[in-house]
Formats: sequence, structure tokens, C-alpha cells
Amino acid sequence: MSKSIAILFVASEAEPFIKTGSIGDLAGNLPKTLKAMGHDIRVMLPGYGSISNRRFQIHNLLRMKDIEVPVARDLERANVKSSYLNSENQKVLVYFLANDRYFNRQGLYFHPETKKYFTDNDERFIFFCRGVLETLKRLQWQPQIIHCNDWQCGLIPAYLKSIYKDDPYFRNMKTVFTVFSLASHASFPKSSFEKTGLPLGFFRENGSQMERLNFLKAGLAYADVITTFGSKAEKGIVTSPEDETERILHARRSAIVSMSHQNGNGQARIAQQLVDIYRDLAKNN
Repeated sequence: MSKSIAILFVASEAEPFIKTGSIGDLAGNLPKTLKAMGHDIRVMLPGYGSISNRRFQIHNLLRMKDIEVPVARDLERANVKSSYLNSENQKVLVYFLANDRYFNRQGLYFHPETKKYFTDNDERFIFFCRGVLETLKRLQWQPQIIHCNDWQCGLIPAYLKSIYKDDPYFRNMKTVFTVFSLASHASFPKSSFEKTGLPLGFFRENGSQMERLNFLKAGLAYADVITTFGSKAEKGIVTSPEDETERILHARRSAIVSMSHQNGNGQARIAQQLVDIYRDLAKNN
């Protein structure tokens, strides 16, 4: 049997806990397939207040309380809860990164009645991205791969290549960034950049000229491998470099892998493609 790979699968939603679209489908099902293949995979999600603790048997982890997470010039505190993704023969451990200020509200990304995106989405997902890394240190579990899904997780690769690059705890971790959409709501005013704690001029070092904080571009610029599942995202990735996102994609085209999910046993096919990617990254540590 091939050697097991330790993987943290990070997403902003996952069924059955909470889902609005394809991210939730993938994050709720793919980890179970990877677990069945013998890999040590865990999932981390925001601890939305609308997720039922009773229905999903979500429990507080007493040793994972009051984790300090820098956001802007303050320290926010994260509390971690846990549950499982259950399948017929497998259980995948799921962590929920909770903070009442950011996640105890109705709606994931926008208000369910007004349909307007939350004005603090920058801080909410800065907290989530950096909180993921701070939580790993408290857990004392070191995945070989952090698989980040869409823009909400896009700062994680940037943090690992900057603030955490000299921390021995994270030195050998590699990132995969999966793109679901090239939508503009991953972009925030330039003033939001200061809230991240990232070094001034950081993105210019990678050839980007960001005038706004863009989570998606951060993931594209700094992930070790970029994956996409076809359709709109794939079309956007292969277009000629006309705007900044396309320039980044063009510059990083050798790091992009388009995943096949057509026909028959698509979940198993995607899982095997990802395992091949994970293995290549892990052996280069």
C-alpha cells in the first residue's frame, strides 16, 4: 500500500453542514474518498452560527479555546469545534473555526434578505485564513499538504510564503489552490491589505501590481499548484493575459492542473489526480 499523505482540506462550506454551491459539494464528498484511499485527511471550515451543533453532533474542543489570531491591529480569538463527515465505512474529522463577531450571523457571504455582500468579508476571511494556520500550531498536527478552495482561502498560500516562511512548524507544508470562479467579489479596497499583516510590497515581489487586496490573486500567485475543475474557471485560466488576474495565470501556467471530472466515477478520478499532485509536492520537501 502506498504511503499515507497528511492533508488539510480547507473550504468555506461543505455539505451536509452548510452549502451554497459547488465548493460545498466538493468539500463534503471528496475528503471521504481520499480517506477511503488511506490518507490522513481532515477538513477545516468557518464555524458559522447557522450550523446546528445538535443536528451534526458538533462539540467544543476544550484545548482549542481562545486561539489568538491577528486581524488588522487587533487580536481576535478563535474557538475550535469538531464533528465528522460520515460515510459508510469512513469518518473524516472536521474542525470549525468559530468567532461570534465574524461568523455568528445568517448568510455565508451576503445578507440573505438584502443579497448584499457583507462589508467585513475582508476581515472575516483574513481571520479564517490566518486562523487556520494558528489552529494547526495549537493542534500540533502537521499536514504535508494544505488544500485551499477558492478565494475565501486564498491568503493561506501567501501567509505561508511570507509571515510563516521561517517558522519551522510550517517549513515543509505545500499548498494546492483550487479555483471555482474568477468572480470579482474576492477583491477589497487597498486599505484592507493592512489588515492582513502581510509585508508591504509583498505582492510586487511576485510580479503583481495589486491596487486592491484580492484573495483570489493571492492564492493564484503563491500556491504551489493551482487546480481547476473546468467550465468558467478553466476558460478564464487559459485566456490570453489581458488583465492582472490573467497575467498571473499566464506567468504560473506551468503550475496549473485542469482536473477531469467527466463521465462515470468522477469523484474517484478527481481523488486520484489529487493524490498524484499531493505525492509530487510531498516528495519535493
